[in-house]
Amino acid sequence: MERRSVLKTIGASALGTAGAVATSGSAVADDSSTHYHNPVGPIGFGDVTVIQAGDGTYYAYGTETPEDIVPIATSDDLANWTYIDSAFDSYPDWRDDPDAGVWAPDINYYNGQYYLYYSYSTWGSQDNPGIGVAIADSPAGPFEDQGPVFRAEDLGMTNCIDSEFRVVDGTPYMVWGSFYGFYGVELTGDGMDYVPDTTFHLAGDNREGGMIIQENGYYYLFYSTGHCCEGYDSTYEVEVGRSESFFGPYYNQNGTDLRDLNEHHSGVAVLSGTEEFTGPGHNTAIQDANGDWWMLYHVEATENREDRTMMIDRIQWENDWPVVACDGTPSTQSPMPGTGSYDCSDVTSGIGISE
Repeated sequence: MERRSVLKTIGASALGTAGAVATSGSAVADDSSTHYHNPVGPIGFGDVTVIQAGDGTYYAYGTETPEDIVPIATSDDLANWTYIDSAFDSYPDWRDDPDAGVWAPDINYYNGQYYLYYSYSTWGSQDNPGIGVAIADSPAGPFEDQGPVFRAEDLGMTNCIDSEFRVVDGTPYMVWGSFYGFYGVELTGDGMDYVPDTTFHLAGDNREGGMIIQENGYYYLFYSTGHCCEGYDSTYEVEVGRSESFFGPYYNQNGTDLRDLNEHHSGVAVLSGTEEFTGPGHNTAIQDANGDWWMLYHVEATENREDRTMMIDRIQWENDWPVVACDGTPSTQSPMPGTGSYDCSDVTSGIGISE
């Protein structure tokens, strides 16, 4: 399949505003000053990553679309997003495959600059994919490509994509993995290269889009499993494991070591799709001004549209395990981030957003 045909399934266009919500559970007033509606858009922000700048503005980035090589959007409240630009004017020059795509960005503020890590890979191929980095003085760009951090042949491993940059005790690390195990490796102090012979194993096969947050005395490794990128036939969902050490081992709610899980949907899901929102996955997370965690992710399709679209839902904690959107399914309407108020009786889900 030609590259643009594949990327068209990811989708990119203007997002229409959601209207009335038919609730399941308690009725909630449709008040945009206190509640938001999913999807929060814009369409096309698959594999979303997000950061908050010093002035309080949030910036989101997504996998490339037919219109952009890594689109950028901004928001003041995490719920209302405005597209602004593309992070790249042209494709990085360290691959010679015209079908290679720039996917799964990972934004970070490090060494006084904004580091945008990205996957550079050919769809469905193991032709030496890798993770590159571009830097900028502003989260809005322009980003200047610095080339690859590592490629599969450098580490002797397959599918080196879907990066997650973390700094632990002052040392930078990169976690990556897509369907052939999750691994981590130490990076050089400038975050531009890998340190040889420092790889470590975190999780098994048939998982991708790893993301780690630290809370409750644990590191939580979220990841997506199931099939993405198939529209209404997608089976994406989000699972999780936790560890007292960044380096693992990570165990899920059943006490299973994630390294022993190698089948789709073999862990414990914390976010699964509904008839309205198909295939939620490839998430990131950020804390609002009150310290509350919010998960940003994409769905592969909505009730009305077969395109990837950006979503947001609250992460709460029960027995030190994450609970997303109160019941583990995408919400249609929830209290606004940053308000310090979130009651599950005010969260609705189920079929019902209409044009």
